[in-house]
Amino acid sequence: MPCLRPCFAALALSGAMATGSAVAAPLEWDYTVTAQFVTTVGATRFNGAGPGDANGCELVSATNITWGACPNGAAGAGRSGIGISSTAQTGTLMANGAAQYANVYTHTNNIVASTFATLASATISTTLGLRAKGSSDPYTYENFIYTIKFSETPNGSDPSICVVPGGVPCSDIWVLDGSVNRSVVMNGQEFTFSFFPEPAATPLDPAICEAAGAEVGCIGFTTEEAMANAIPFMMNLTQLAAVSGRVYAEGSSPANTQDDGSGVDMGAAVAVSLLCRGPDYSAGPIDTASDGSFRFENVPAGADCAITTTPPAGFQMAYTQQGSTGESGAPGVLNTGVAGSTAVQTIAVSVPTEGSAGNLFALRAVTNMRSATVCTPGTAAAGTTVSCTTTCSNVGSSTALQGFCRIPNAASLPGSPAPVCSAPADVPPHGTLSCTLNFAMAGSASISVLGGTGADNDSDGGRDASAGDNASSAAVATQATIPSTPTTPTSPASPTPVPGLGGFALVGLAGWVGLLAWRQQRLSATSRMR
Repeated sequence: MPCLRPCFAALALSGAMATGSAVAAPLEWDYTVTAQFVTTVGATRFNGAGPGDANGCELVSATNITWGACPNGAAGAGRSGIGISSTAQTGTLMANGAAQYANVYTHTNNIVASTFATLASATISTTLGLRAKGSSDPYTYENFIYTIKFSETPNGSDPSICVVPGGVPCSDIWVLDGSVNRSVVMNGQEFTFSFFPEPAATPLDPAICEAAGAEVGCIGFTTEEAMANAIPFMMNLTQLAAVSGRVYAEGSSPANTQDDGSGVDMGAAVAVSLLCRGPDYSAGPIDTASDGSFRFENVPAGADCAITTTPPAGFQMAYTQQGSTGESGAPGVLNTGVAGSTAVQTIAVSVPTEGSAGNLFALRAVTNMRSATVCTPGTAAAGTTVSCTTTCSNVGSSTALQGFCRIPNAASLPGSPAPVCSAPADVPPHGTLSCTLNFAMAGSASISVLGGTGADNDSDGGRDASAGDNASSAAVATQATIPSTPTTPTSPASPTPVPGLGGFALVGLAGWVGLLAWRQQRLSATSRMR
């Protein structure tokens, strides 16, 4: 069975597909579709084919290819084959509407002797004719050419030799390679016509792709042995549109909620993705251009889509702006509730037929405000005036947006003083704000004065003065006082007597002093006589 690898090919068609008086492209088409095998030399290849019928007999026609036991003919005992039926088909296609039948491919999978040639590849030509529904215009035809790559696998009873697991005898493999989607532009609007199997193809194991001569990563089917495996092919029509926008750092002063261009609001280098439902479609992630712009082409009109991106390091969200919704080309919802977020961001949009432009992700650079609180004196007696200052500094590398400085517990301090604070402002790097107050010391317990800061784009606490490193404090201790009432002194104990000299000792001491004095006089007199 077929493995599909979708391939979009742009094709500009003339306005012949629209009615003569119509301005916009129609949303419904009459269609006719036919499919056939190409029978020219080389369009069909067999493995092991030789002259005569020694290697079996092969048949190629516009609607059937068969191989195996001779004589030539339809698939049956000893012969396998593939055929195209339900062709031609006619009907109506509606843009973004239900899929319609195109044709049916049937693989009649029978056991073929290993000595016989087997199909290796075949070429299919499908022709699609389109015209505006109900018009008398001639059909405009487009041709799709694709190749079947086929593998007739071994038919033994040993399941271990099967490339495709689970089948005894082994299941065969189809790969369909070529353009099965076509983009069409009419009157400035783009549509895609798609052919696809029902049920949808699934990824095949690399060994299965290799066995069919296809590249690893093919998507497709396998067909069970001894069965007629019918594969309906469907077609649908999807109107296409573009979804675009920009990711940038809000650089206006003061900041606003509009895109002022890359000269003011510098583009951000991020990845953007798109995921849609009804119909399903996905694209990306794609990198933004140097100016932060992004654009998704071939998005189904009418789909409900989510555009997603994540703020890069050093940035947080400022706001998102939903792009045009088709209502007079006006932009959609402005969302400032995302401000401060660093999580994945989403803009939801139902894609109008003319596309959705102006989907904006506005960022702002983060910074860091810190506070420090000092009170003088640090120890105070009751009644002493205490002066406190909280200094709030931008220690980051970007301007702090609407930074503030506060003393949050001012009302609970003695006398409920009113602080004098700098007004909220954009604070440049290394810039400061301040807040001061005075109060009279009271009570016997120490008093704590709390400071706090923050900013819209503060990276550690945001606008919460008590969060992260935004908070600070200073404690004022109570000074001890001397009692005012005098204390009565305690009477001293009776003095202890000091031992003295007795009477005789005093007389002897007096005599000795007198002798020393007489001797000194004699020495002085002798000195004068000389």
